[in-house]
Amino acid sequence: MEVTPLFRSEKTLSIFELLADLRPHTAAELATASDIDDSREIYPRLKRWTSLIEIKKIGVRKNIYKLKDRVIEAVKKGLKISAKTEKVVKKAEKVMKKTMGRELTDEERDVLEFLIEYYRNTGKKWYEGKVEPVVQTIVRVKGLDPHDIVSAILSLYQAGLVALWPDSERPRKVAITRTLLA
Repeated sequence: MEVTPLFRSEKTLSIFELLADLRPHTAAELATASDIDDSREIYPRLKRWTSLIEIKKIGVRKNIYKLKDRVIEAVKKGLKISAKTEKVVKKAEKVMKKTMGRELTDEERDVLEFLIEYYRNTGKKWYEGKVEPVVQTIVRVKGLDPHDIVSAILSLYQAGLVALWPDSERPRKVAITRTLLA
């Protein structure tokens, strides 16, 4: 376990690790799992997280803690999207191996992931850079060198994994080809 800026202590982190099993837990269970002596210390620790945690009071002294349903759904949706993205990237790796005789570079993978996520979130196959050019948008989002992104887009274009419009010299739009979306 490593403390992060999000969780200020290992004990709070261990409470969330236990809540991650998506079942309701009593304060006593959470205290035992996180090595807290008194179960009455659980509520003050989780008070700032009430937007994520559902707390039900049973009787006078018993609290039941559970992650809220909307948090669970968001996590499940995020996992489903990342699994679909990974599936498409694996398909792209096969095509790249077959057409170019090599594996995808990290930059090519980043470009594909960007385009796949854009397609999944918007339903639009073509990504058009309206305010800033396509390459600059990908550079800003992924934090990579512009030259690497340009060469990655061009090699993906040569492999038939992305389409460019109007041409490869100065593309204003980039899209994933049907090869990957099928």
